[in-house]
Amino acid sequence: MPAARTGRWEGELLLEGKVAIVTGGGSGIGRGIANALVGEGATVVVAARSSADLEMTARDLAGGRGEIEACPCDVSDAAQVRALVRWTRRRFGGIDVLVCSHGIATIRPFLRMTERQWDQTLAVNLKGCFLVGQAVARAMVAGGRPGRIVFISSINGISSEPQVTAYDASKAGLHGLTRSMALELGCHGITVNAVAPGWVRTPLTEPFLTADLLSGGQVVNPLRRVGEPADVAGAVLWLASPASSYVTGSVVVVDGGQTAMLPLPTDAGLL
Repeated sequence: MPAARTGRWEGELLLEGKVAIVTGGGSGIGRGIANALVGEGATVVVAARSSADLEMTARDLAGGRGEIEACPCDVSDAAQVRALVRWTRRRFGGIDVLVCSHGIATIRPFLRMTERQWDQTLAVNLKGCFLVGQAVARAMVAGGRPGRIVFISSINGISSEPQVTAYDASKAGLHGLTRSMALELGCHGITVNAVAPGWVRTPLTEPFLTADLLSGGQVVNPLRRVGEPADVAGAVLWLASPASSYVTGSVVVVDGGQTAMLPLPTDAGLL
């Protein structure tokens, strides 16, 4: 009989037989997302610049309900992106789900930010999503497969904070890219959405996670806790599944209610 919590039949996997690419899958949120997708039966190709991180992820997630493969890729390099998509199609026949979870950030006052720092951040955070998103969308259309594309953004794309200008701009731009892609790809049965996390414990945020913040003593959201990669993965899993078939062009906020608090803390640090 149907499971009361999910409405699914017992033993049924949400993504069985589906092929997914997860960029930034070597650690942090990307690794948590890969774990969730594999757990629901998907074949997942994790991609990142660090081969060591990818190998560790593939090893740790092996033996799940789905299959896991690693493929090094610099998402800011169009040739490497094309190679990633081509390899995935040859190996598994097609692509059903793309999750872009890669990202970098530089903390620097606006007046001291260099052109190189700006270019590096936008190249990875925004251009990388354009390159991977376009390459995968082309593959989906060529293969006649409807698909799901999910970008991992940040609440910094909605409400900015000081000293992370390039990061804020890249995430706001990613929301625009999400909406534009959704408009053009909907006729092909491809949905495009973004997930905007708040504080989540990752290698990127670890330097800013004080004991006071982790214990809830510093209140940055109504739930009084820092999120975990699994919290974001839950939203991504929904957007990658048939349950979200009528959702596209949306930004799903996963921040423990932080954006409901006005004004936002100005000393909360990088998100």
